[in-house]
Amino acid sequence: MAAQRESFETFDPAEEPASELTRIQRVMPSRTVPVQRLQYHLIAARATRHPLLEQAYELWRDVWQATFLEAEGLAELRSDEFTRQDEIGILTLGTTCVSVTALRWLDLSTARFRDDSYFKPWPREALRALGNGIVGVSSNAAVHPDWRGTLLAPPEGSSAQPVRMVYAAVGLTLQRFFESSAIHSVAVTRNDRRMDRVCHSLGATSLGRIVHHGVDADLMYFPPRDRGQLEPALGQLWQRRQHLRQATMP
Repeated sequence: MAAQRESFETFDPAEEPASELTRIQRVMPSRTVPVQRLQYHLIAARATRHPLLEQAYELWRDVWQATFLEAEGLAELRSDEFTRQDEIGILTLGTTCVSVTALRWLDLSTARFRDDSYFKPWPREALRALGNGIVGVSSNAAVHPDWRGTLLAPPEGSSAQPVRMVYAAVGLTLQRFFESSAIHSVAVTRNDRRMDRVCHSLGATSLGRIVHHGVDADLMYFPPRDRGQLEPALGQLWQRRQHLRQATMP
């Protein structure tokens, strides 16, 4: 495990991960936008009357339908995979949703969460390694096709390097978990898209490798970290986040 982690320590968060691409989509040219132009939102997934949530759902649906069509020849995708989430993390540029990530909290001290379908492909030893506390689950990260390859410039006066949109989206998701009741967090990566490299660069280690939707995937574990360990661009987005916790469902 240590040797595997070492091989990823040179990953540049400004490098384009192949997870941003599919074989049926053209490569978009890279561009840089000031982080001040973006806003990060956390919205309860069942806050049904929030207009931004509907836009986020449409982005999530379109990206993952294309992904499953490419991987398995199947384009059917049901909305309950989106609505069963606890929160949706959204990056916006003006009024446009440019990135979406799903967040859930599972209490592994209870059988009903240990038996959740999310863990169906996990080997028993990997699930046991998570312990019996509350775990944050990050999933379904997607970037708008028009904004793939985008770099986020750090705040003015910072000497930090720009970071990729997907790096920011996953990093902010982790920060939400780190400041919640979760003792750690997990994700399943599609390695043909190099999302494993993004997760390793954010401090993850692999609990194992499986075949998921026909491709190799790592079971990523994110240990707790200090809250101050945010890159400048992510730190500014986190400070200015908009958080709608209440759902409008009866």
